[in-house]
Amino acid sequence: MIIMSGTGSGYSTPVSGFMKLPPIVTSESDREFLRVLNEYIELELGKVNPDDDEQRYIVYKTAFNKIIEHVTAYQPLLTTIKKEYEETIEAIKKAQREATFLHGKLKAMASEPSTIRNYRKRGDELEERVNIVKKDNERLHNQLIELKVRRMEKEKKEKEITEPPKREMKKDHRLIPGLTLEESTDKQLLQTKLEELDRQLKELTISFKTRYVPKTRKIELKESLDNKVAHRDMLLRQGQFYKAKRQRLKVASEAAQAYNREKPPHQTVGDTVMMALQYAAMQARKQKEAEVAAENQNQSEGMGPQREGSGFGEGPSTTSTFEDDDPNKEKEAEMMLEYIEKFNELFEDGKYEEAAIHAANSPKGILRTSATLAKFRAAPMDYDDVKVRINGRTPLLMFCDALMPSAGSENARPDARLSLECVECALYENRLDLLSHWVAQKRLTFTEEMGHMIHNHCKCQIPCRCSAQAMAQNVFIKLKMYKEAIVCLLKQGRVRAGLDLARQRCDFTKEDYIDLLRSSPSIQLLHALVDRDNRGERPLSIGCVIMNLMEENKFELALPFIQEMQHKPSKDEPHTSAFHAAVLDDHETSVHDWNELVHILQDQGYGETAMGLLAAITVLQAMKNAIRTSQEEFHNLAQSENTDVLF
Repeated sequence: MIIMSGTGSGYSTPVSGFMKLPPIVTSESDREFLRVLNEYIELELGKVNPDDDEQRYIVYKTAFNKIIEHVTAYQPLLTTIKKEYEETIEAIKKAQREATFLHGKLKAMASEPSTIRNYRKRGDELEERVNIVKKDNERLHNQLIELKVRRMEKEKKEKEITEPPKREMKKDHRLIPGLTLEESTDKQLLQTKLEELDRQLKELTISFKTRYVPKTRKIELKESLDNKVAHRDMLLRQGQFYKAKRQRLKVASEAAQAYNREKPPHQTVGDTVMMALQYAAMQARKQKEAEVAAENQNQSEGMGPQREGSGFGEGPSTTSTFEDDDPNKEKEAEMMLEYIEKFNELFEDGKYEEAAIHAANSPKGILRTSATLAKFRAAPMDYDDVKVRINGRTPLLMFCDALMPSAGSENARPDARLSLECVECALYENRLDLLSHWVAQKRLTFTEEMGHMIHNHCKCQIPCRCSAQAMAQNVFIKLKMYKEAIVCLLKQGRVRAGLDLARQRCDFTKEDYIDLLRSSPSIQLLHALVDRDNRGERPLSIGCVIMNLMEENKFELALPFIQEMQHKPSKDEPHTSAFHAAVLDDHETSVHDWNELVHILQDQGYGETAMGLLAAITVLQAMKNAIRTSQEEFHNLAQSENTDVLF
């Protein structure tokens, strides 16, 4: 045992002659260390599982390491103690692992005799089953051999029964028909008769081959005739189709020529061709109905059918006009007509996405019109009781989306009306991602109506989260409508950018700033309106801002704004609040208005805010009285000096 003696900061000499260690707690920092260490231990123990000894050991081990690092004088002793503890713990863990291993090994050794016995029993059972299977296989093999023998015997008997007996040549003792007995024995006469019969046989054979054919030949000829009749009917239908196509080409060419001569406004060559085709089809249908009615009437009167024409649009003048056309124009008109027919075919088959792509890539934009868009808008929304929404899009949105990639250059963009309808479709479908891409890639013809439509679609609170205000801002800036663009910036929460744009691009007046305040009120805008700009001026006085908010019943904005201004230091005088500085610079708001605002704050239960406002008003009133008094004294002094000069 070591006996400590002596005081002071140095080491004391031990009575036993050994060096005495210093006290553990010698200063306030040591006590603070112990307190922090205890808090650390409690905190870490609260995080770990109280039943997990390993985690609790890690916590105490970490705390012990911190003690060793802090107490330098006891480091060798504490390190030795820590080492002994760790070796003891490791020995205990090792013993536990060995005990577990030995326990498992003991169980395995204990169960080994029963396992061997079970394996032997299982082997005997399997051997018995193998013997049974061998016996069954041998029995089945014998049965199979017996069946094969029986089958061979049966086939042999059937073959003997079905084999036809050999025919025996019978001698015919009858006389030859047509010959007497003497003639039948005359060899020369028989030779003559044989030659005559051979000649008749050859004639019959030749006649059979030339005058008669097999029955299959008749079937082949009938099939060939049916094929030729079907080919004739197909050629007739094809001729009728080409004839109708020729008539449509004639109408389309004449309509295109008429459009090129007049070029009416608000109409494309595609619209003109489609209208002409619809009118021609209607006239042909009426003429056909009239011919059918006339034919029925003639048949009822006992007269044959009379036809005066072969189709619509035929006549000497039109035929000569069509035949005198330029071949290139005729080919172009045919291509345009085929393109329109292909579009109608895809649309009628319900292939709306393919039809939209086909129309968007039409030559000369003949199908990139409002009429095509109206056709997609009127497309049936139910097809076989299933709502048409391919990939989450309606047919109208498919056409609008397919229309945009083809609008790369400025001349290829859809016109203002078509662009506005595409924007309306995207907003109705709530596909702002598509609309944002169209606006960013400048695929549309921007108009003021489009900008207001996108701006009014946004229903977000400030700041805007749906990106509609950003798109409307791009449209307005493109159209140089900076006041509307500033409103969009304020709706996005970009107050500083909006006011900078107002100072750079617009000559904003006080009324313009008030309009901004009423259209897009926010705390950021209120601070920006009363803060000094680069020229040291405030866009609006603080009284004007607060009074306009109160007129608009925006007390929920006015109150936090006043409180923030009261706690915000002034830039010019850090010891003065920004609210007091702004009130002192306000020469527009009357004391009566300030007093009414104080009463409102007191009635609402905000006494501290009202007192701050009252203090600022009192200082302002005192300054005004002092300025007025100084001005009156200066005026009186000037009058007295003038009087002295006169006398």
